[in-house]
This record gives sequence, C-alpha cells and structure tokens, in this order.
Amino acid sequence: MESQVMTVYVPILKGRRPQFQALSHVADQDDMRPVIEVEAGERDTDVKQSVARLAGEVGRRIPDGVGLAFDTAPLARGFGRSAPREALSLLASLLGDLGHSFRPVIRPGDDPGALGDVRRLVAEHQMGVCLRVDGAYAYRLGEVRPLLEQLDAVGVAAERADVVVDCGYVGSAAGAVTGVAWTVELLLGVPWQSVVVAGGSFPAPADLRALPPRRVRSIHRKEAPLWREAARRWPVGFGDYGVDHPGPPPEGRPFGPSLRYTVGDDWRLYQWPTDAAGKHSTFYDLCRALRESPDWPRDGPAFSWGDRCIELAALGCAGPGGGAQWKAYSLSHHLAAVARALENGAPDHGMS
Repeated sequence: MESQVMTVYVPILKGRRPQFQALSHVADQDDMRPVIEVEAGERDTDVKQSVARLAGEVGRRIPDGVGLAFDTAPLARGFGRSAPREALSLLASLLGDLGHSFRPVIRPGDDPGALGDVRRLVAEHQMGVCLRVDGAYAYRLGEVRPLLEQLDAVGVAAERADVVVDCGYVGSAAGAVTGVAWTVELLLGVPWQSVVVAGGSFPAPADLRALPPRRVRSIHRKEAPLWREAARRWPVGFGDYGVDHPGPPPEGRPFGPSLRYTVGDDWRLYQWPTDAAGKHSTFYDLCRALRESPDWPRDGPAFSWGDRCIELAALGCAGPGGGAQWKAYSLSHHLAAVARALENGAPDHGMS
C-alpha cells in the first residue's frame, strides 16, 4: 500500500550569507525544508571557523522553528574524514545555545558504525533526519532495506525521516525520471515523513564564462519538467539548487552586475558590464531593464523581498551592492516563484 507523504519544497543551498539572507525573508516556510550544505570558506583554517560563521548567520537571520537540515559532508573536502562529525557536534552546541534545532543529513553510504554521533544528537534533541540519496545510488538501488538500516543506526523511524532523491545536475529531465523511477516506487511503500525528487541544471561557472557576451540570456530549468513528470507519476515533493550549480561554490567574484531571475521554465540571466571605473553603477541600468521587461512579475516589488530590492535599485534609492547581494535578490525571487508555482500544482506555472 502506498504511503501518504506531504508535499514539500526542499531547496538545497550553500551555507553562505546570501542564501540565509534570502531565506530570512520567506513569508511562509511551513512547506519549505531547506537542506544547507556546510562548506568551508576560502579563509577558514579549521572546522570551528566554518561552523561558527554558519551558526552566526542562522542566529541572526533564521527564525526558530524553520525546518533546516544541515549536510556537513562537504567539509571533508577541506578538513578530512572526521570533519563532518565534528561539525555536527559543534552545530548542535552552538545552535542549541541559540534555541535552534535542526535535522542532520545522512546518506545510504555512510558507515553505520560512524553514525553514533548522529544517533546521540537525534536522541538528545528529539528531531528527525534527512536521508539524502544521490542519483548514482538511486539508479542502482534494488531494495529499500539498506535505507531502513541507516535509520535504525541513528534510531529514527521512517515517519520522522525526509528522503531526498537527489539527481544532482540534470542534463535530461526524461533521463533523470527514468533513472530514479524504480527507487521512488520502492520508497513510496514506506511511510516516510516526505519523499522529494530534486535536481538542478544551472550551468557551472566555467560553462557560464565560456558563453559569448550577452546582456540577457535564457537558460532552461530542466528540473522543472523533471518534477512535473515525477509529480504526474507519484506523490512527491520538489527539490532544487536554487539559482546555483549543483557543485562546490565557485571561487572568485562575478565580472559585473548580474541577476539570475527565475521566469517559468527558464532563468533569465541578466549580465551587465562594470562601468568605466570598474564599479557596479551599471546595476541600476540592469534593474531598470528588468523592471521594464516582460519578466517583471505582475506583483512587482510585492512578489518577494528580492524584487523589492531590485525595484529600489531601479529607482536609484539603494546602492548597487555586489555579488552577495545580487545572489540574495535572485534567490529570494526564485524561492517565491517556486513556492507560488507549487501552490498552483507545478513548478512552471504562476511565476509572474
């Protein structure tokens, strides 16, 4: 018998200031369960620095009760195999002092013997977990038992676990749906708290730099038709990577003012050159061009916090900012666009 799962939106986001800034302005977060990837900053020398900075952003910007999940696995790239477990303990301590609880992310491939810290954390804070199943694992999953064994290792019932089937970078929506179909069918035989099919298709930074110069460019959001087909088949939630590529955060800064503006099944990438002095005053022109285009939502600045900021810049009433602000504005609009679309039953409708 199929389980009844709630439909949720899971944005998979880098644990950086722009992402938390955008999240802090989401009006209704009841059906949003963000997964935050904990990444080392360029200047971080140890796990404590990375975690302290992230905890500070959460404390300043995120209301208590928002259903955050933290994936500390990316810290292993910079600080070694023990870093993810150390980070979870530090997060529990720092966020606990601030009155915040969270759900740790585990994966099917995690060594059950190394999940004791997660088990203690979950038991102490009485919270569930997020089980993140990447596409490569999902494509070859033959039975659901290994996933349930991971939950047993951390002492969590399926009813308190969100499962994210993460297709990663989506090159083909049809191929991704076909690849995870058997896994989703297996999952829906278990009463999970939620089942989500996620993916992202924003180009990698190197691919963006290789594109010929153009001030406004459309990039197809392949995760939109991916979920549309998945939702047609199954009662699943939607997950994406916001306005980022599904990979490590890029190094360096953008060449000039830019916005990644979600419009239906596409992003509209607005890219303006810097001014004659190499500064960002051209962001005002960019915002005016967006505001006067068909991409501007009918609600105008009321659509999202990011759109209010874009409106102020178009009117010359706010500074041009820099890459962090542009990312926050873009993500704020994206989160509002997806939330409205999901209210209407598909991630490509009702976005303007």
